Amino acid sequence: MAPMDQLLSLLYLGLCIGNVDGFLSTSHAPTSSRHVTSSFDVPRPIQLYASKDDEEDPFAEGYDEGATGESPPETIAVTISTNLSDAKVKKLFAWIKCAFAYDGDPDDQYGYYYNDIQLAIAASFGENLPKDSLPVKLLEMALKKEDLLDLIDEQIVGEDNKEWEELCVGDVIGKSDREQASLGAMGAAQWTGQFMTRPHSLLDVRNYTSVDEWIKTLPRGCKRTLKKATPEAQNFTVVYKPIRGGDAAPHSSYAHFRCVVQHEVRLLSKMYGASNSAFINGLSEAIGRYMGTTRMAGSVREYRDSSTGKVIGFAHEASKGRTSRGQWFYCDDDAAQRFVWFHSVADLVKRAIEDDRIDTVDLGPSGSDAFTDLKQKYGFESVVDWPAAADYTSSGFIYDEDQNAGEDLGDDMMQMLKQLMANKRG
Repeated sequence: MAPMDQLLSLLYLGLCIGNVDGFLSTSHAPTSSRHVTSSFDVPRPIQLYASKDDEEDPFAEGYDEGATGESPPETIAVTISTNLSDAKVKKLFAWIKCAFAYDGDPDDQYGYYYNDIQLAIAASFGENLPKDSLPVKLLEMALKKEDLLDLIDEQIVGEDNKEWEELCVGDVIGKSDREQASLGAMGAAQWTGQFMTRPHSLLDVRNYTSVDEWIKTLPRGCKRTLKKATPEAQNFTVVYKPIRGGDAAPHSSYAHFRCVVQHEVRLLSKMYGASNSAFINGLSEAIGRYMGTTRMAGSVREYRDSSTGKVIGFAHEASKGRTSRGQWFYCDDDAAQRFVWFHSVADLVKRAIEDDRIDTVDLGPSGSDAFTDLKQKYGFESVVDWPAAADYTSSGFIYDEDQNAGEDLGDDMMQMLKQLMANKRG
């Protein structure tokens, strides 16, 4: 990883003064999509200032041509800091919360622009943006909603901020929609015959009666690692949190977002080397993956430091048919040194062995050959035709008995009302 105080000069932001469709030209007109834009291949022009001629523009009053009367430069090279401080990541999260809130309303003059990752990163990590520029003004609006305006100048937010950090802010999503959102990451394209996905790493747990039997089959080095990967040895706790239909995801908070950001930036820097693109694309990946995991079904195992209570990572799991899938795993830089991933794998295997409904544990595809090899050391074979070995289709998603009780009750009531209306028409 590059030194934390390294500055990266990139992201050339353009200036479009014309009063066209709010801040940006119609070539970037808002759409109804709630997904965040994530391409950095060709940085597009981004307006830095509001038009001083637009009386309805709330930022127009702040437009300043300077003492010389000249307009600001048409382009600027934004200096991006690679320092993943809490202040900078909180700025980014405040911005992302506005993206969560945007519902595609064409009358929302600014909501659409919160869905732009390039603007989000420039505003949150930019070191030299003019204070009256569009990204900074949008960031101020986002921070004001969160009562975090002190972060504009990188001031320290007090330790009494834990309630804000752990507030779940994800969309309220029904069970069926969460299940639908989970299928792509599970690899449903292959078992439905649409196209081939990458090989999955599978472990058949029908061969074991206990997790100790599985551990006995592993190489000596793996056994030593798993002995270290315990809550007692590493000073962490693990809490089970079901993802319920009709509720916000239990990991849709800043505390969890911070883990995803650190995980993705660390991962891409290791895979491709410390570089401008690795850092920027790590942030971009983190935003997309965070929004993805918080829309899916299943449950999370939340890891916290035993001393501070701080969230240091989480494992997102989902079970369908007779397969238990390790869907996602993210941890911060601290947890990466505390064997948290190894504990999550052993814990998933243990529960799968003890559950008569499960035959296979699937750790999914790997981002590198090295990670595939690591999984194989723990007994997970890389299988090309994995749907033939992992049963995802014999039944639906597997839940705790009361996991979706509230939503199921609402569905039952709706069915009763529909039946009553049908009887009345009859």
